[in-house]
Amino acid sequence: MSEYSKYYYEIIDKYKKFHRNGAGKLSGEKTFAGYSLSKWIVKIKDNIKINNCDSLLDFGCGKGIYYKNRIVVGNKEYENLLNFWNIQDVYLYDPGVEKYSVYPKKKYDAVICTDVIEHIPEEDVISFIDNLFKLANKFIFVVIATIPASKYFEDGNNIHLCLKDESVWKDIFLSFRNKYPEINQYIHFND
Repeated sequence: MSEYSKYYYEIIDKYKKFHRNGAGKLSGEKTFAGYSLSKWIVKIKDNIKINNCDSLLDFGCGKGIYYKNRIVVGNKEYENLLNFWNIQDVYLYDPGVEKYSVYPKKKYDAVICTDVIEHIPEEDVISFIDNLFKLANKFIFVVIATIPASKYFEDGNNIHLCLKDESVWKDIFLSFRNKYPEINQYIHFND
């Protein structure tokens, strides 16, 4: 893992507080629980299948709610997300959640990172993305917000620290395509 700025680690500490105490009107239990992943689980399953993946890293998983609870997709109920994706080697990482705060020690076929990159300080975002690629064997699946969030830090700053137009993000990931040509990229945007 590359070194990050002092500010990056200060932000991690703020997210630890959010996870414990909540943000806005949400309790700590419901703050960053992992709900935003639901919109993408079918696309991720398709990518797992297309790329013949046996392992997956959810980088920035929040509380990983769908990995622990029953889910319904279409009209079918599944024991949890692992059952739906038909994949058992899954590692959950989130430095803001004590339970998932141990940095991955190996590479995974798939690395997913949904609604995380925009929370990374501007000066750290390129290193952060590079580290995602370093953890992937076959593909990365990234979802990035391009607008401010509805949540704020205590100092009044928006929690989306690195906002860029889609075209800028696409150019950034194009440069990584040259550096990591063997890793498929699936880049999506949340507005």
